[in-house]
Amino acid sequence: MKIDKKVLKRVVKVLLNKIPKEETALIKVSDDLALIQELYRKEKSFRNFILNPQLSFEEKEKLIKILSEKAGLDKNVVEALKYAVKINKGNILREISDQFMFEVEKFFATVKGEVITAYPIDENLLEQIKKAVEGKLGKKVEFEVRQDPSIIGGVVVKAGSYVLDSSVKTYLRKLEQQLTSY
Repeated sequence: MKIDKKVLKRVVKVLLNKIPKEETALIKVSDDLALIQELYRKEKSFRNFILNPQLSFEEKEKLIKILSEKAGLDKNVVEALKYAVKINKGNILREISDQFMFEVEKFFATVKGEVITAYPIDENLLEQIKKAVEGKLGKKVEFEVRQDPSIIGGVVVKAGSYVLDSSVKTYLRKLEQQLTSY
């Protein structure tokens, strides 16, 4: 069954408008949506129950209430879940967490990024890299730093679709290609 992207986006936008724009509230809602999405994707019995057209909304609502109590779901997440089930668009649960995170990042103009180095780098250098990339992209970037000794030296920076690979490994590979192309 195809996901109705308009409904998915509308549900996520309503959720974003209802919850406070503070980190703890966003993390709670994000975690709750991730739990529901994971449950929908991995538990066939849950998915079949939600999608079963022969069951009444009241029966499905009882399950949602039990689920929300056991998992301690945010009331706004429960409302969104009930709405999706009531209008027979329960299949949006397959992508609801991903869409929510996308919209949060877009709202805050934040991009997740990654800095890969061969050796540990200090905070000062990381801050310089962050400022340079944020200036290039025009968005706030949150970096995860990872070490990969296979790059030998230098740095690889990834943020959204932006990639800067100034690693020794890449330089040597390009040099090899140039030397062997003659």
